[in-house]
Amino acid sequence: MPLVENSHASPGLLKQANSSALHRVLREKGAATRAQLAAATGVSVTTVRALLEEMLRDGEVERTGLSASSGGRRAAQYSLRRDKYYGAAVCITDGQAHGLLVDVHGEVVQAVPLKAGADGLRTPVLAFLDGLFAQRDIRSIGLGLPGVVREGCFWHADKEGGLHSVAVEPALSRRYGVPVVLENDVNAAAIGFARCYETEFPGEDPAETNMAYLYFDRGCVSAGFVAGGRVIRGCGHFAGELRLVPTADGRLLDECLNDPQDGREYTARVLEAAVWVCGILNPRYIALGGPALRRECIGPVNDGLSALLPGPMCPELLYTADIWGDYQIGMAWLTAEKIFHMVQIIKK
Repeated sequence: MPLVENSHASPGLLKQANSSALHRVLREKGAATRAQLAAATGVSVTTVRALLEEMLRDGEVERTGLSASSGGRRAAQYSLRRDKYYGAAVCITDGQAHGLLVDVHGEVVQAVPLKAGADGLRTPVLAFLDGLFAQRDIRSIGLGLPGVVREGCFWHADKEGGLHSVAVEPALSRRYGVPVVLENDVNAAAIGFARCYETEFPGEDPAETNMAYLYFDRGCVSAGFVAGGRVIRGCGHFAGELRLVPTADGRLLDECLNDPQDGREYTARVLEAAVWVCGILNPRYIALGGPALRRECIGPVNDGLSALLPGPMCPELLYTADIWGDYQIGMAWLTAEKIFHMVQIIKK
């Protein structure tokens, strides 16, 4: 989100910033009155009224009923129109891909599997995006990838362990002329799981979310971390490489989990990884999932955490069965955030 110092803001930028604030609150709340929007954004009621009237004329918002009665006149509520603008997202991992049509609230309107062709997923992904742009008013693109994403590039390793980058974001921006957001697949899944948790427990404050998402794939263990409501990526965007965690026998976690082990040994390795995470991040909860996770270890790991850690360090241990669902929800939310051009005024 571009930041503009208050002392240097032109009337046009101030209007963009005020509009951005209204879009953000309407996305978060779903529906709000003029008074509620003014209170949540700090924008005057007069300015809120003028901006809403303009958004109504442009078809961006609609009146969606009246507020609950508090003894006086009931106020009109406003919501973003779900059928005006959309985002297009693609989730890729393990050679599989799903294309998503996303509305302004970050809800998945449509999800379709994409089959790899002779050139891998490039042609089906572009065909999916071309089709959506021809049918809908697409204002943003989101792309989830199974690797490191940094500064608009996707980094992947070759057989010798060397890293190579592909400038994905600039290429898509030039082709379609809309904002593009890239995210690592496990980070996106962590965001999606956190959003589901917040929906199930409405008292949770998204800005205070502290959690870890541990993903057990065949031959790989990785994680997504959220602290203070924000994804932790690290200076090189390599945060979450749990495969490099050393275990008690001197080997790396990946080496141990890839060897045949009995249930007790496997549980001990997962417990070691969870303790490392708790000692560094102190998450409120840890979600475990993935095709290689042995679900029967969750109870013993939970018991082990309770025995090893003091109460304030002991997280709630959760199981996530729908990795693709978490991934899609996370990418849908990230893509929807880019639908409206966001400007924020800061005071100098």
